[in-house]
Amino acid sequence: MIIDQLEGLRDDLRALEEWSLTDAELRVVNAEIHRTIASLTETAVRLAGAAEDRGIPREDGSASTTAWLASTTGIARREASKLVALSRLDPTRGTVTRERWATGRLATEQVHIILKALDALPEWFVDEQHDDAEATLLQHAREFGADDLRRLANRIVEVVYPDSADEIIGAQLERQEKQAWDETHLSITRMGKGRSSIRGVLPDAQADMLKTVLEGLASPRREGAIFRDVDGEHSDQEIGRLDHSRRVGLALCELVEHLPQDCFPQAGGVAATVTISMKHDDLIRDLGRATLSTDTGLSASQARRLACNANLIPVVLDGKSQPLDVGRRKRLHDQHQRVALAKRDGGCSWKGCDRPPGWCEAHHLTPWSHGGDTSIDNGALFCFFHHHLLHDSDWQARLGHDGVVEVVPPPRIDPMQRPLRHARHVRHRPRVLEPV
Repeated sequence: MIIDQLEGLRDDLRALEEWSLTDAELRVVNAEIHRTIASLTETAVRLAGAAEDRGIPREDGSASTTAWLASTTGIARREASKLVALSRLDPTRGTVTRERWATGRLATEQVHIILKALDALPEWFVDEQHDDAEATLLQHAREFGADDLRRLANRIVEVVYPDSADEIIGAQLERQEKQAWDETHLSITRMGKGRSSIRGVLPDAQADMLKTVLEGLASPRREGAIFRDVDGEHSDQEIGRLDHSRRVGLALCELVEHLPQDCFPQAGGVAATVTISMKHDDLIRDLGRATLSTDTGLSASQARRLACNANLIPVVLDGKSQPLDVGRRKRLHDQHQRVALAKRDGGCSWKGCDRPPGWCEAHHLTPWSHGGDTSIDNGALFCFFHHHLLHDSDWQARLGHDGVVEVVPPPRIDPMQRPLRHARHVRHRPRVLEPV
């Protein structure tokens, strides 16, 4: 059985003692390991496609095949998205490439480059031209790594149809521009110690526009362009002495803090609003700490500095640090209640969902039609997909005894119907040390 074979393979790999290998053996084993990884990845891509065709991700409560693959395997969403994209490419193209991938003779990144290049060829190309392009790229793959292969793949049409290469490449650029809009995304990831990493994809034109603005702000020749500390005081270090990437990073911070607030969009009442929870005395005395509605902690001094440029909405908390209910009885949650729900839930309450408060809808835990009131205690934030899933399926949501929203799976998913909570509400208990 395949499961037993995979378990046997893992056992054999765990038993491998690298110190016992000669240099020659280490080189061979290393190459074979990566061939095996490529072969297993090819199988994983086919299985992801089969799961999507059968509707398994939605059956398991996931908004997409990418989300399902990431949650069930523990891999990053970026990696899962790439595998799903590979599973959706035309299976009738790149037959030889897929065969070599399955046997481990091509790395997954090389396969991705070749299949995407073949998929981008004009639809009116005949099979012989597709075969010629594939054979050329496979020959290049033997000599070049992924980066060089990608550059060659972008010009493959010059090899198979040189007479009309400019016209074809122009049409490809139009398709690429549309695809760039479809694939545009941005992620901001916490790194710890007060830092965040920004990664994403933008269309080239808009990326150049943003880069031009940042280059202008970061230019060492800009009048008065010097490094500014977080407390607002100027240091004696001129920005011209900083490396380029640091100047661009500081320029982005400056741009964000000075965006015009009157042009911010409104969605759900508070889409572009950041709230701050803090004792008033601490804010006045510049002591203690504050917490943003994004669950980010910051010093009182920085909160005070940001208050000069941002609309920070205070949240009134009771003795248990819970937002006070405004108690208005109407069909839709108002702006103040949405602020309180954003503070309490932090985003979509579905376990594993990363949608922020601005992308969420206020869900009545006890339906309005069944007598449920429009209050904070009877409300919960869910994204569009999971909100509809609650209404259209046998999943349920409720408010836990400690004020945390819980999602209860149907018996077909979990016969014991154990409630699920989002990881943002999981609190680590302090470790109790045993006496020595």
